[in-house]
Amino acid sequence: MTRSVLLISILSLFFTVQQCFAQEEESPFQFNGDIGSYHALRTSVPYNWMTSRNRFRLAAIYHYKQIRFFGSLKINHHGFLSSYTGVFPREYYLDYTTTHFGVRAGRQIVIRGIADGLRLNDIVSPMDMTEFLTQEYDDLRIPVNAVRFFYFSELLTIEAMFIPTFQGYKLPLEAKNPWSVLPKLALPVSIAKGGEPEFNIKNMEYGGQISFNLPGVDFSFSGIYTWNKLPCFEATLADDWRSIILQPKYSRMVVLGGDISNPINDFVLRAEGAYTFSKLHTALLPSNPTREKDLAQGLLGVDWYGPRTWNISLQGLYEYIPNYKTDEISADEHSVITTFRISKKLFNELITLASFGYFDVMNKGVFNRFSLSYQILDGLLVNTGYDLFHGDKGIFASYKNNSEIWAEIIYKF
Repeated sequence: MTRSVLLISILSLFFTVQQCFAQEEESPFQFNGDIGSYHALRTSVPYNWMTSRNRFRLAAIYHYKQIRFFGSLKINHHGFLSSYTGVFPREYYLDYTTTHFGVRAGRQIVIRGIADGLRLNDIVSPMDMTEFLTQEYDDLRIPVNAVRFFYFSELLTIEAMFIPTFQGYKLPLEAKNPWSVLPKLALPVSIAKGGEPEFNIKNMEYGGQISFNLPGVDFSFSGIYTWNKLPCFEATLADDWRSIILQPKYSRMVVLGGDISNPINDFVLRAEGAYTFSKLHTALLPSNPTREKDLAQGLLGVDWYGPRTWNISLQGLYEYIPNYKTDEISADEHSVITTFRISKKLFNELITLASFGYFDVMNKGVFNRFSLSYQILDGLLVNTGYDLFHGDKGIFASYKNNSEIWAEIIYKF
């Protein structure tokens, strides 16, 4: 059976089941999801396809008294990367909630902090970087296996979390992927398999958060004993001296942080901070061992929800590595990243114009996504835009030739 026939069969079965449940009043089942097709073309030599994929996402919810089950999956077909084609389970967890207590157990996405598109305390769920940051943010987050306990009251929420299994970043390692993280060197480069923390009690991650919802202000404090989900690498020469092997490395670290937000008329002021103890870094010379250094981060942001559906957001993130030595690690001692978002709805909110960009101040690197969204019918959207990359140093330098135009059609149900 071909992938197309299989996909059509699954979709037909889903819509049949959905219609059956829709005919029953007060059904304990709820379904939602979307069907979409996304394509992007490079705007510089060699003017090739950056990606071409079709996607079906489905989420199902079942309620029974104080119990709720949530499950979701994604069926993906990629035009030229076979490893990205298939059925990929996403979240599947069980909720049990009373007036003041709750527990959530299973594979789930965990979100921390209040930063928009930047990660300080939001490090529990790793990222899918197979297309860098050009995917929807819902697709960027990778669920983790976790058990979370909650206490609720009118003014605060207390959470304790345990993660028994390690889940790291998903990186593009195929040489033909335009977003590949493999460096271009004189010798072929490959990533060694393995190295992830083993499944045992001492490797478990655990943490907690306390959140306050007071009149006029929200703030929280969090902490986690975790691993670096994005691996650092040590380079070695293969036994035959004909290739370079990068060995991924992981290490324990502690992250403590907090955030606060305060709405004032049409504005929301936000601040978030985090301090990481013993964060692992790749050495300046990858052939040297990885190094552990602390990391301090602070973010300020402001959002404006203006009249006539205007929305503007500005953020600034400062990072500092104490006890820095220039000949030790590849990261910079000081770094500043700013983001700017602006959007406007037109024609009875059927059209949305938007721009969201990152600016690496120290290295003068840029990634900006310009987009136009048109709602043809309820649930049916056509989106198009342009992704601009620029920079000779820093995080965006690897993708300076990856500027692209893209288009997407999506139906949400």
